[in-house]
Amino acid sequence: MERTASEQIERLKRQIQAALPGLPAMLRMAPPFREELIARSLVDARPRLAAVLIPITLRAEHIHIVLTKRCAYPGVHSAQISFPGGKMEQGDEHLEATALRETKEELQLQDAQIDLLGALTPLYIPPSNFWVHPYAAVVHHPPNIWAPQPEEVDQVLEPSLQSLFNPAIRVSKRTQTSEGIQEVPGFQLDDHFVWGATAMILEEFLCMVNPHRHQTV
Repeated sequence: MERTASEQIERLKRQIQAALPGLPAMLRMAPPFREELIARSLVDARPRLAAVLIPITLRAEHIHIVLTKRCAYPGVHSAQISFPGGKMEQGDEHLEATALRETKEELQLQDAQIDLLGALTPLYIPPSNFWVHPYAAVVHHPPNIWAPQPEEVDQVLEPSLQSLFNPAIRVSKRTQTSEGIQEVPGFQLDDHFVWGATAMILEEFLCMVNPHRHQTV
């Protein structure tokens, strides 16, 4: 019997609190040099802490995932597709607070709209030297039209969970990376190419949603 979206959310909450697919799942959507670069960089790195949120919305009994397109700026992640989030600030009590604070700021949400589900596997990002801690949360009563914080977010994307399982959107492209132009895997969402850390985190989330995918792909 087909589950309602609310039943799927409850299932997600149980899955995220169980064993996670982890780095092996993430590496399936990693640039070819990423695993070696992580190992090499961590030898001497003193990474900064950051957190991102995977916002989940319900639209007409369908689950959607919220992504943001960053504004252009002088930095390694300029204009890329990402999850809302950022570096841990002095006033943040913990990394969950970082993810929630950044998401509320970027997407213009209130505390009562966000229901935290749990944490996914932390990921080290060599180009920016961040340990990124991902969290998943349900966003209740999402706006019909997003009005994000204009200084940080250029555009909000909201692909359905079903569309993210479509094999046709999993592609490889030659992309400018921190290691030069490389052929990298990612998700093609209309005109937007999702790759790098965002694609890696998204892949673990999808494997968590569908454990059979983690075992067979």
